[in-house]
Amino acid sequence: MKNKVIVLCVCLGVLVLSLWANSQQEKLNKNRYHEHLVKETRYSDYDYTNIDEKTFQSRTIETSSFSSHLPVISFDTRGQEILGGEDKSVDEYIQVSMKVYDKDGMNSLNDDETYKTESLIRYRGNSSRFFDKKGLRLKLIDKKGEDKEYPLLGLSSDSDFILNGPWLDKTLMRNYIGYNLTGEYMEYSPNVRFCEVFVNGEYRGVYLLVEKIQVDKNKINISKLNKNSDITSYLLVITKRYVQDDDLYYLDNFSRYTNRIVPFSEYNVVYPTKTKMTPALNGYINDDLSKFERILYSFDYDDENFGYQNYIDIDSFVNYVVFNEFFLNFDAGNNSTYIYKDKTGKYKLAFWDMNNIFDNYFVDMLDNQDFLMKDKNWFQMLFKDEYFTERVIARYREMRRTILDDEYLYDYIDGVVDYLGPAIERNFVTFGDSFTDEKNIYKNVEDNAHSYKEAIEDMKTAIRERGKWLDEHIETLRQFSHESKVKGYNP
Repeated sequence: MKNKVIVLCVCLGVLVLSLWANSQQEKLNKNRYHEHLVKETRYSDYDYTNIDEKTFQSRTIETSSFSSHLPVISFDTRGQEILGGEDKSVDEYIQVSMKVYDKDGMNSLNDDETYKTESLIRYRGNSSRFFDKKGLRLKLIDKKGEDKEYPLLGLSSDSDFILNGPWLDKTLMRNYIGYNLTGEYMEYSPNVRFCEVFVNGEYRGVYLLVEKIQVDKNKINISKLNKNSDITSYLLVITKRYVQDDDLYYLDNFSRYTNRIVPFSEYNVVYPTKTKMTPALNGYINDDLSKFERILYSFDYDDENFGYQNYIDIDSFVNYVVFNEFFLNFDAGNNSTYIYKDKTGKYKLAFWDMNNIFDNYFVDMLDNQDFLMKDKNWFQMLFKDEYFTERVIARYREMRRTILDDEYLYDYIDGVVDYLGPAIERNFVTFGDSFTDEKNIYKNVEDNAHSYKEAIEDMKTAIRERGKWLDEHIETLRQFSHESKVKGYNP
């Protein structure tokens, strides 16, 4: 009888909290801008079924005759080579002239630009530096060489942007989908815009302009640093550590020196920025984070007065788990994981780098019939708490009726294809050899998509199969918070 009462109380508690969370969620929805839903241009009758490796160099993309419904960004390097290709230690920028063509209707390089500026660019990324189509880091500057903020393609006004060049992702849209869907639930997820890029008059394909995650009132909205105090709000990213990186910007926190995080991944301090970072600030952040981690990994981790719930925004972590489980986002929790905390608030999370969601690339590392987050840093402890587990299950069921519904996602994908239209073919005229086994670097060659149609079908199949498995097994998450599993933490 006693156990039934306990279970009933837990269920009632979860129901009340779920209703409260839904009301809070409505406050978070910031009318996310989904480019393909807003723009009027559509190519609903566009036939993309014949785009494959034979598309490569099947025609020439001539600057003089080029015209696109997408925004166009053009760089003139003045004869300089873009740096940072296959060597991450090279992080130097070159100064270039940049023109933007972003008017309603069609954009041509023969038209007057809608925006022109000097800028700094370099190649960026980790493994993507070795691809034929490389990502770019972009900084807008004025005539004096100082940062110049501008709402590029309608994104938040800033001087610092990312140009993501999809190579492994043959659909060209995984990051677009990932950021936009998470942006409907998370406090912040980077805004994005499709565009086409030229460098020195040479066509470089379809890119995704992405906001850089940083502290700003329109992005990570935490209080700014007070130069007279070593108590600070902060933004961290869990990322790979490289030998040349300065210790001042990394933490020697509890989960690192106790080896609870995967090898070679560490906490990098993004804010305070490098120009403002000091040993004292590093020490404060390190101690503050380690204090929370010691509580999380202690016997009192779920205590009402002292436990983890007093330190994290539950909705942020629950949403992060549900999206990453459904997306099969391999890096989540170990790499490309942004964590932020206002000095008077709780820990929250932001998404980054979803190029490989929906079973893309890391096929030998993933099992779509297992849970992804249960063993990740921090989350292995959160799942030991029945309350957190129930919140994840409830949120998953809620999302599957809406934003993670199969048909909703299929329609979303088809809508993006209709929007991109002939830009898809132009991209693969330049990079269609990415469909070949020689250039396709999946771990298992048999998983290569050899056409755009096959790439879209593979993504839809991944969504259907992952959703089906989670629908049937999401309740089994309870095993990780069962007393028989966690009695070592619940004496």
